[in-house]
Amino acid sequence: MRYHCIAISAALLLACVSPAVAEDEPRWSLSSSVNYSVGDYGTGKDTTFIYVPFTLGVKPIDRFTIGLTIPYVYQTGETVVITGGGVAVRKNKQSQLGTATQNQVTSTEQGLGDVLLKGQYVLLEETSVLPEIAPYLKIKFPTADSNRGLGTGEFDETVGVDLSKTLFPRFVSYVTLAYTFIGSPAGSTFDNSFGWSVGAVYLVAQPFSVFAFLDGSTAISSGQANPLEVRVGADFRVTQALKIFGSVSRGLSDGSADWGVSAGLALRF
Repeated sequence: MRYHCIAISAALLLACVSPAVAEDEPRWSLSSSVNYSVGDYGTGKDTTFIYVPFTLGVKPIDRFTIGLTIPYVYQTGETVVITGGGVAVRKNKQSQLGTATQNQVTSTEQGLGDVLLKGQYVLLEETSVLPEIAPYLKIKFPTADSNRGLGTGEFDETVGVDLSKTLFPRFVSYVTLAYTFIGSPAGSTFDNSFGWSVGAVYLVAQPFSVFAFLDGSTAISSGQANPLEVRVGADFRVTQALKIFGSVSRGLSDGSADWGVSAGLALRF
C-alpha cells in the first residue's frame, strides 16, 4: 500500500500532540458539487464525465484538517480513465478507435468513484510578508470498478502544498504545487505527475466573490498532452455557515476536457 499506514499513523499522531482547536472556530464541514465535463483528450472521440463528490471535513485540532470524499461517477465513452493525477487514455480503447464503429467503443457506466482521504496542516500562518503555507497528503483508494472504466483499480498518493497571500484588502492570491504517485494497473504504465495551480479570489462586495485559476500538470500517459485549463467562477456566502459556488472551465490542451461546468455548496458548523 506504499506507506499508507505510515501516513495515516503520522496524521493521527499529529492530532494527538498538537494544541486544541479554538472553540469558536467551525470544526465540521460538508460540501458537494456537480461537475460536468466533455472532451476527446486527443482521441478524436468525446468522453463525458459527471463527477459528484460528497466531502466531510473535520478540524480536530488547530490548523489540522482531515477530509473524506466519496464520489459518484457517471461516464459515457470509455476512452479515458480517472486517476489521482487526472485522466489517461485507455490503451485498449485507443487501439480500437481507428477501426471500430462508434457503438463498439462507446458505453455508459456509473457508480461509486475512488474514495479520497486528505490531511492538511497549516505549517505557517500568513504574515505581512510571508504567505500561509499548508502542506497536505491525499490518498486515492481504488473503490471504483476498474472493469467498468470508473477507475484504475490502484492506489494513488499525492503530496502537495497550498500557498495563499492577501495582496490587497479584497484580493487573495493562491498557488498549489503537488506531486502524485500514480498506480499502474496490469498491462499499463502510468507516469507520476507534477501538478500546479495559480489563481486569485476577489471580494467584489460582501458576501460575493469571483475567482480565476490556471491549472496544469504533466501527462501521466505517454503520447498524451500535458493537461492545461482555465477556470473562472464565483461564490456567494448565503449565511456565515453556508456558501454556494459555481464555475466554468475551458481546456487549453488535448490533455484536458474541452469544457466543463460546476456548481455546489459548502456548509461549516
